[in-house]
Amino acid sequence: MIHFERAKAKKKGKYHHIELPHPWTGKELKEIEEQVLAEKRSGAHTPSWDDIEVGHILPPLVKGPVTMTDEIAFLIGGGAPIPRLTAHAVALTFYRRHPAWAFRDPVSCGLEPIYAVHYNREAAKAQGLPYQYDVGFQRNAWQIHLLTNFTGDEGWLKKSSCEFRRFVYFSDVVWLKGTVTDKFIDDENECCVKIETTATNQRGEEVMPGYGIVALPSKKRGYDPLAGRLGGRK
Repeated sequence: MIHFERAKAKKKGKYHHIELPHPWTGKELKEIEEQVLAEKRSGAHTPSWDDIEVGHILPPLVKGPVTMTDEIAFLIGGGAPIPRLTAHAVALTFYRRHPAWAFRDPVSCGLEPIYAVHYNREAAKAQGLPYQYDVGFQRNAWQIHLLTNFTGDEGWLKKSSCEFRRFVYFSDVVWLKGTVTDKFIDDENECCVKIETTATNQRGEEVMPGYGIVALPSKKRGYDPLAGRLGGRK
């Protein structure tokens, strides 16, 4: 999907009407930073499946304004692409073998990987986009962050599913929210809830709808999500 969107963007320039970087005011940035720091985690206080009902709202999670350092930290932490980023002769040999995977940066005059759209503005412009944007599975990790904050130490995230609807550019802020929409016993006889998630930017656009399936402990049913997991806990 991302490759398809890049090609469309390059042909039509469809995203160039967006004002970037976003013109945040100092007051807005202060409020956003307070929201970021207000993150809540269940931790040792894992919610009980017995008590959670449909309609329960998860504590929100705020990411941004997205910066280059955010992307670099993600790459250093293990989010580097396949093939891995390389340099000098190793990189040049690779680009000679796969010329479509690199472009000539007009600023440095060197070859850069197409993957550089996530941290190099010239790479983004070469793909018809106005600004650098986030890594897709980094954004998926944000959804998982929201879900595991709720799940706590004694729960288990069984499934995470999401769709990347729009690009998240440098300077964008994303508000992630979740609501319990179903409570059930699954095919593995585990006590689960389904959580519908949203991720909305400052322009009011839904950038990543999705859902998660979470297993929670139940005293009434004598169920422990970690039993049989994590080295065979009993």
